[in-house]
Amino acid sequence: MGIRRVVRPVFLVSKTPYPGVIHIPVLSIRFLTPPIDFSQYDGIVFTSKQGIEALHNYDVEWKELQCVCVSEPTAEHARRAGVANVVAGNGYGESLSDVLGRFGTRKRWIYLRPETVASDWAEHARNEKGISVDEAIVYETVCNADSGGIEVPEDAVLVFTSPSSVRCYLERYALLDTHTVVAIGTTTEKSLPKGIAARTSAETSVSSAVKLACEIAGADKK
Repeated sequence: MGIRRVVRPVFLVSKTPYPGVIHIPVLSIRFLTPPIDFSQYDGIVFTSKQGIEALHNYDVEWKELQCVCVSEPTAEHARRAGVANVVAGNGYGESLSDVLGRFGTRKRWIYLRPETVASDWAEHARNEKGISVDEAIVYETVCNADSGGIEVPEDAVLVFTSPSSVRCYLERYALLDTHTVVAIGTTTEKSLPKGIAARTSAETSVSSAVKLACEIAGADKK
């Protein structure tokens, strides 16, 4: 039984790099600053760390609110930002209405969101569960015009971290039948072109997706 080693290149298609893999920076973030009166809310909802980073442009009063995050990695980012009261969903937007439901229907929430969202969980929470959820767009994801020109071999393993990463990648690169695709979650998997099969990571985190991709890339033993 030989030593396992990576025999295929692994590419991470995302906003930020990750150690040990090749980064294709197809996404850029533009932060927005709409007026928000945090004193009107009992809690705040995040579906990504970018939503938390966007609030660096606001007063620290938002850190005193109850915080609900879509996943544990996002929750950890909120804790590092100084938020004390944080709970997390299971990594998918659909879980958020259930998490908010634990607090009852008398709480008022503000969802700090990107311009484009992949889940209509907030509408479901309002219409199906009677939960008060306002929304504020605090950032937008745009395709990075300078991300082209990276050579992606035919045997590459590609990790996609969001529907936006799929869309922006396809603007500049081809997705070949010989590529192996890893999606960070089912929402990202569903955004892939028809006919493209993907493996989904065990957890909705970059670390989990990269781990799976590296396992696939090093599957052959020498």
